[in-house]
Amino acid sequence: MKLKYLTILTFIFAQMIGCKGLPEYLFLPQSLKFDLTPFLFRVYSPAELATLSNADYNLNESGLITAAKLSHYLSNWNNNRPAGVPGNLIVFQVQTSGGSGRFVFFDGKQTFAYPVPNLPELLADVRDDGVLAIDGVVPKGKKISDFFSIYGIDPAIDYIVFAGDTASLANLSSATFAYYSLLYWGFPKERLAVLNGSIADLTAASSLFTTPSYTYANSNRVGSIKNLFRDHTVLQLTIGDLIHAIKNGNTNLEEVDPIPAEGFYIIDGRPNASYTGTINSTASGSKYANCTTKTNSTFVSNTCVVTYEGRIKSSANLVPSDLYDGTTFQFKSFSQLQTYLNNTGYPANKQIYIYGEDATKGSLIWFVLHQILGKPTRLYEGGWKQFGALGLRSPSSGSSPSAISQPASYWRTDIATLSESNTPNADANVPNYQLDVSRQFIKNSNKLRTEDKSFLRGTASSGSGGGGGAPSGGGGNACGG
Repeated sequence: MKLKYLTILTFIFAQMIGCKGLPEYLFLPQSLKFDLTPFLFRVYSPAELATLSNADYNLNESGLITAAKLSHYLSNWNNNRPAGVPGNLIVFQVQTSGGSGRFVFFDGKQTFAYPVPNLPELLADVRDDGVLAIDGVVPKGKKISDFFSIYGIDPAIDYIVFAGDTASLANLSSATFAYYSLLYWGFPKERLAVLNGSIADLTAASSLFTTPSYTYANSNRVGSIKNLFRDHTVLQLTIGDLIHAIKNGNTNLEEVDPIPAEGFYIIDGRPNASYTGTINSTASGSKYANCTTKTNSTFVSNTCVVTYEGRIKSSANLVPSDLYDGTTFQFKSFSQLQTYLNNTGYPANKQIYIYGEDATKGSLIWFVLHQILGKPTRLYEGGWKQFGALGLRSPSSGSSPSAISQPASYWRTDIATLSESNTPNADANVPNYQLDVSRQFIKNSNKLRTEDKSFLRGTASSGSGGGGGAPSGGGGNACGG
């Protein structure tokens, strides 16, 4: 084995000698004729991926940044960029509906900006974790690769900012989930940011320079996330991890993460009425009538309600609307956010398991905890949309069965050991998404992370290529040949 490592190191040294001016980030594997992935990959912990914000947000260079910082970057990116960032500045102006009519000013050479009305389509997927497929979770690797291709991004060197176009909860949540998705896929936290406030409001306050017209420009290059050799998939908490932890490790589930040595703390990031089970957290209104006539293999948005309402066992409530201004949708001060977390009873240093209604809404609370307050935090992407769907319902005659039909199913959640304040939803509002018996007794819910780890370590192409420019991180000879 020692001889094997010595041979590899000798070859690397020879390559470096032959590649004068090799940049700090690794192009090396593209010049080698064998796969070094097993030796170069690093698996990160939640604590290593956390970002502790400055109490003064203006001092942040990544994570949560202010208009003053973004304006400083845009005014002269070549001289004002953060240390260790050699690539372009790319701003995504997130707008889920309508538009402000103002656009971030960019030079089209080192800075680029894109108004994006469909960010959830680009950076989310319908995926099956082996138990129950749901929509709106972190996308597959191919989708991430396509995203980089579309917008000319090299993840080895570029810096990305997600910014709400107008002030809304939907835009803010979309921005935080996009941030989470890229971080999950290995994008370094030092080159990711969310703008505190909306483009429209910051323009009106003369804090950000924008224009009323937009001209598309693209760097015409693309790099591969695989070339970073970073595994951040620990950010995703599976339902198996969650159940295994709640039951103190007394399960027969497979491929679950061990309970953290420092312990864990579950936070429900939904409105209080959802936390107490007094309202439908997943849906409401007349459009959810006659759900028992619907058959769904996937629990999707705007498709009826879950089997029951309530909360995950022993979870504390951190109300999302407490964390931001309800008009500007800027995050509250660092000290205020810390106080709200302390008020949940959080014991310092424990790993936090956070969930919301779904992955997008949960990502907002995750961002506060993990990327502002710097706490080791994992996101249960399935959220209450998945957890609350896995109940055993006894429908009236003629109604559709619930997802769980076997009382002893490994994934039944409406039991005292796993949930609290349970309130069954009416049969007519619950769709037919019954799991077959084999799924109800499958022992593994780690399908997504397994797929993603394989993608990162695989040799297949990560997506469609960029335009006319030569890729700076996605392939070719590292020596420039």
